[in-house]
Amino acid sequence: MQKSNLDNDLDKITNGINKIKISKKGNIKPTTPINTRKKKGDDKYTKEILLEQFNIHIKYVESRLSLKNLGIKFRLSSIPEDISENIIKFIIHKNGDTTSSWNCSGDLISDIEGTQECKCFTSTGPLSFTPTSNWDVLYFLNARNWLKRRFTLYRIKLKRTSCEFSNLQINKKKKETYEQQAKQGRRPRLSWKDIKLQLEPFVEKIFEGSIDEICL
Repeated sequence: MQKSNLDNDLDKITNGINKIKISKKGNIKPTTPINTRKKKGDDKYTKEILLEQFNIHIKYVESRLSLKNLGIKFRLSSIPEDISENIIKFIIHKNGDTTSSWNCSGDLISDIEGTQECKCFTSTGPLSFTPTSNWDVLYFLNARNWLKRRFTLYRIKLKRTSCEFSNLQINKKKKETYEQQAKQGRRPRLSWKDIKLQLEPFVEKIFEGSIDEICL
């Protein structure tokens, strides 16, 4: 039996729905792998925007510090992810990989390095990892002196699935590794000091300087 125009239209709509998915943020996105979706110019987070947002945030935090001088106890805001991840992105650009982009479903993605996982820390406390996360290279932004506009960036060229990273000791008393906790659905937590100590041969410092140098 020949299909009516209405049937043909319904088929087209159904086929279209099957080719899209809903992202975690609620946006409708094509199912094409992200590496083939990313195009030059898609990442609209510029150096100018980064410096503007950093200055807005630091002024806000500095204004809150006056309350601490009055003896009022509270937790200061850390650095928002969009700021820290784009600081890392532009340092990577300065080191020669201008394909690194923030316009992706994870932290950063590069045509050269693949999936770039970003971790930022402002204290000596433990860093938390999502148990299902995967990456090709890992970046750690030391932002302990961020109120002085100073940053240090480290790179660890180890995949999430590497033996070295999988066997990181997370709980020395129980002798638990990163892989064991991740398989249990738990969030592995480890300080940068412990990570650096265990993975020292793979740790590379690639930048130390100010936000103003990054945004030049």
